Amino acid sequence: MVQLKLRELLEEMTGALLLIAGGSLLIQALVRNLSDFVGFTIQERLPEWAGLISPTELIGLVGLAIPFIALLGLYHRLTSKTPRLAVLGSALMALTPILFLSGLLTILIRPLPELPYLLWLSPLPYIVGSGFFGLAFFWKDGSIRFVGIPLLVFSGTWALIYIVGLKNGEIPEQLPFVELLTVSLVTMGYLLSTSSTTQYNGASAGS
Repeated sequence: MVQLKLRELLEEMTGALLLIAGGSLLIQALVRNLSDFVGFTIQERLPEWAGLISPTELIGLVGLAIPFIALLGLYHRLTSKTPRLAVLGSALMALTPILFLSGLLTILIRPLPELPYLLWLSPLPYIVGSGFFGLAFFWKDGSIRFVGIPLLVFSGTWALIYIVGLKNGEIPEQLPFVELLTVSLVTMGYLLSTSSTTQYNGASAGS
C-alpha cells in the first residue's frame, strides 16, 4: 500500500521534479556566466569555511541528481504500449547505482580487489535506459508522445558527455552540455506537467 502510494506520488511529481532539475541547472549556468561580467565568482566572496563546496556546484549537483530518480517515475506510463522497452529501460537505469556503489566499495574496502572501471561503466546503463524510455514515448497516443524528443536529447547529451570525458579526461567548459540538459529537462517537465493536468481535468469532468 505504501509502495503503491509512493509510486503514484513519484509518477504525479515527475514533471515537477524535472522542472526543478532544469531550473537548478539554469541557475548554475546563469551564475557561472554572471561571473564573467562582474569579474568575480560567488565563492570568492564567501568565508573560507564555506569554500569547501561552491553553492553553484551544489545547485548543479541537485539538478543532475534529481532526474536519476524522477525518470523512473515514467516506467508505469510506458508499460501499456511498450512493456518490453519500459522493463528494459528501467532495469538498465536501476543498474547504474549498483555499478557505481560496487566500484566505490572496491576502492574503499581494502580486502576487496579494486575495480575502478565499474565507476566508469556505471553511467552507460542509465544513458541507454533513458534512451529506451525516449523511444517508448513515440508509441504513446496524444501530445505525451513528444516527451520522447527531449528525453532522447537528454540521453544523447549524456552520451556525448561520456564520450568526450573518456577521450579528453575532462569536460570542456566551452561545450554547452549544461544548456542542452537544461532545455531537455525543462521541456520534459513542461510536457509531463501539462499532460498530468489535462488527464486530471478530464477525469474530474467525467466524474
